[in-house]
Amino acid sequence: MKVLLCIFVTVGTTAFDQLIEAVDAQLPGTQFDVTCQIADGKYLPKTKHVRFADDLSHRFAQADVVITHGGAGTVFELLEQGKKIVVVPNLFRVDKHQTDLAKHVEQNNFGVVCWALSDLSACLERCIDTTFNPYSKEPFFMAGELLEYFGMID
Repeated sequence: MKVLLCIFVTVGTTAFDQLIEAVDAQLPGTQFDVTCQIADGKYLPKTKHVRFADDLSHRFAQADVVITHGGAGTVFELLEQGKKIVVVPNLFRVDKHQTDLAKHVEQNNFGVVCWALSDLSACLERCIDTTFNPYSKEPFFMAGELLEYFGMID
Protein backbone atom coordinates (compact mmCIF):
# COMPACT_ATOMS: atom_id res chain seq x y z
CA MET A 1 0.00 0.00 0.00
CA LYS A 2 1.39 3.38 -1.03
CA VAL A 3 1.48 6.00 1.74
CA LEU A 4 0.06 9.38 0.75
CA LEU A 5 2.20 12.39 1.54
CA CYS A 6 0.39 15.00 3.60
CA ILE A 7 0.56 18.39 1.91
CA PHE A 8 -0.69 21.52 3.65
CA VAL A 9 -1.15 24.68 1.60
CA THR A 10 -1.39 28.06 3.32
CA VAL A 11 -2.05 31.52 1.91
CA GLY A 12 -1.94 33.32 5.25
CA THR A 13 -4.48 36.03 6.00
CA THR A 14 -5.14 37.25 2.46
CA ALA A 15 -6.58 35.52 -0.57
CA PHE A 16 -4.26 33.86 -3.09
CA ASP A 17 -6.82 32.13 -5.30
CA GLN A 18 -4.31 31.59 -8.10
CA LEU A 19 -2.24 29.32 -5.84
CA ILE A 20 -5.27 27.32 -4.72
CA GLU A 21 -6.41 26.90 -8.33
CA ALA A 22 -2.92 25.65 -9.27
CA VAL A 23 -3.05 23.12 -6.42
CA ASP A 24 -6.37 21.78 -7.69
CA ALA A 25 -5.10 21.56 -11.25
CA GLN A 26 -1.69 20.01 -10.55
CA LEU A 27 -1.85 17.91 -7.39
CA PRO A 28 -4.14 14.94 -7.89
CA GLY A 29 -5.90 13.69 -4.77
CA THR A 30 -4.82 10.12 -5.42
CA GLN A 31 -1.13 10.94 -4.96
CA PHE A 32 -1.27 13.40 -2.05
CA ASP A 33 -3.47 14.12 0.94
CA VAL A 34 -3.93 17.87 0.42
CA THR A 35 -5.54 20.41 2.72
CA CYS A 36 -5.70 24.09 1.75
CA GLN A 37 -6.05 27.12 4.02
CA ILE A 38 -7.79 29.67 1.80
CA ALA A 39 -8.34 32.80 3.98
CA ASP A 40 -10.99 35.01 2.35
CA GLY A 41 -10.46 33.62 -1.15
CA LYS A 42 -13.36 33.39 -3.58
CA TYR A 43 -12.21 30.15 -5.20
CA LEU A 44 -13.33 27.04 -3.32
CA PRO A 45 -10.89 24.17 -3.84
CA LYS A 46 -11.88 20.63 -4.70
CA THR A 47 -9.57 19.45 -1.92
CA LYS A 48 -10.15 19.66 1.83
CA HIS A 49 -9.93 23.22 3.02
CA VAL A 50 -10.27 25.61 5.93
CA ARG A 51 -10.82 29.35 5.74
CA PHE A 52 -8.63 30.53 8.56
CA ALA A 53 -7.27 29.20 11.80
CA ASP A 54 -5.69 31.15 14.62
CA ASP A 55 -2.98 28.56 15.04
CA LEU A 56 -1.73 26.60 12.07
CA SER A 57 1.21 25.10 13.98
CA HIS A 58 -0.51 21.73 14.47
CA ARG A 59 -1.34 21.56 10.75
CA PHE A 60 2.27 22.40 9.91
CA ALA A 61 3.49 19.69 12.27
CA GLN A 62 1.28 17.04 10.62
CA ALA A 63 2.34 17.94 7.07
CA ASP A 64 5.18 16.25 5.20
CA VAL A 65 5.50 19.34 2.99
CA VAL A 66 3.99 22.81 3.31
CA ILE A 67 3.28 24.91 0.25
CA THR A 68 3.20 28.49 1.50
CA HIS A 69 2.80 32.04 0.33
CA GLY A 70 5.89 34.17 0.88
CA GLY A 71 4.79 35.87 4.10
CA ALA A 72 7.66 36.25 6.57
CA GLY A 73 5.81 35.06 9.66
CA THR A 74 4.75 31.80 8.05
CA VAL A 75 8.01 31.12 6.22
CA PHE A 76 10.19 31.67 9.29
CA GLU A 77 7.90 29.57 11.50
CA LEU A 78 8.19 26.71 9.00
CA LEU A 79 11.97 27.08 8.72
CA GLU A 80 12.31 27.06 12.51
CA GLN A 81 10.26 23.84 12.60
CA GLY A 82 12.54 22.28 9.99
CA LYS A 83 9.67 21.65 7.57
CA LYS A 84 10.12 20.97 3.89
CA ILE A 85 8.62 23.98 2.13
CA VAL A 86 7.68 25.22 -1.29
CA VAL A 87 7.50 29.01 -1.13
CA VAL A 88 5.19 30.58 -3.70
CA PRO A 89 5.59 34.35 -3.56
CA ASN A 90 2.28 36.06 -4.26
CA LEU A 91 3.34 38.11 -7.28
CA PHE A 92 -0.25 39.36 -7.68
CA ARG A 93 0.16 41.62 -4.63
CA VAL A 94 1.00 45.28 -5.06
CA ASP A 95 3.87 45.08 -2.59
CA LYS A 96 6.71 42.82 -3.61
CA HIS A 97 8.32 42.00 -0.23
CA GLN A 98 7.54 38.30 -0.64
CA THR A 99 9.98 38.18 -3.54
CA ASP A 100 12.91 39.21 -1.33
CA LEU A 101 12.19 36.50 1.22
CA ALA A 102 11.72 33.88 -1.51
CA LYS A 103 15.14 34.77 -2.95
CA HIS A 104 16.65 34.37 0.53
CA VAL A 105 15.10 30.89 0.91
CA GLU A 106 16.34 29.88 -2.54
CA GLN A 107 19.87 31.30 -2.20
CA ASN A 108 20.40 29.54 1.14
CA ASN A 109 18.85 26.22 0.04
CA PHE A 110 16.24 26.31 2.81
CA GLY A 111 13.45 25.17 0.48
CA VAL A 112 12.12 25.31 -3.05
CA VAL A 113 10.73 28.51 -4.54
CA CYS A 114 8.02 28.28 -7.17
CA TRP A 115 8.30 31.39 -9.33
CA ALA A 116 5.65 30.29 -11.85
CA LEU A 117 2.40 28.67 -10.73
CA SER A 118 2.50 26.42 -13.79
CA ASP A 119 5.61 24.78 -12.22
CA LEU A 120 3.97 23.96 -8.88
CA SER A 121 3.86 20.18 -9.34
CA ALA A 122 7.50 20.03 -10.45
CA CYS A 123 8.54 22.25 -7.52
CA LEU A 124 6.73 19.96 -5.09
CA GLU A 125 8.47 16.88 -6.51
CA ARG A 126 11.83 18.64 -6.25
CA CYS A 127 11.07 19.58 -2.64
CA ILE A 128 10.19 15.99 -1.75
CA ASP A 129 13.44 14.69 -3.27
CA THR A 130 15.82 17.36 -1.91
CA THR A 131 17.77 17.65 1.32
CA PHE A 132 17.89 21.29 2.41
CA ASN A 133 20.26 23.26 4.57
CA PRO A 134 19.04 23.53 8.15
CA TYR A 135 17.81 26.96 9.16
CA SER A 136 19.29 28.48 12.28
CA LYS A 137 17.44 31.37 13.88
CA GLU A 138 19.77 34.27 14.51
CA PRO A 139 18.91 36.08 17.74
CA PHE A 140 18.29 39.80 17.53
CA PHE A 141 20.19 41.68 20.22
CA MET A 142 19.88 45.30 19.10
CA ALA A 143 16.75 46.21 21.06
CA GLY A 144 18.71 48.55 23.34
CA GLU A 145 20.35 50.34 20.42
CA LEU A 146 16.99 50.81 18.71
CA LEU A 147 15.35 52.16 21.86
CA GLU A 148 18.26 54.59 22.28
CA TYR A 149 18.09 55.61 18.61
CA PHE A 150 14.40 56.44 18.90
CA GLY A 151 15.01 58.39 22.12
CA MET A 152 13.17 55.96 24.35
CA ILE A 153 16.18 55.44 26.65
CA ASP A 154 19.29 57.48 27.42
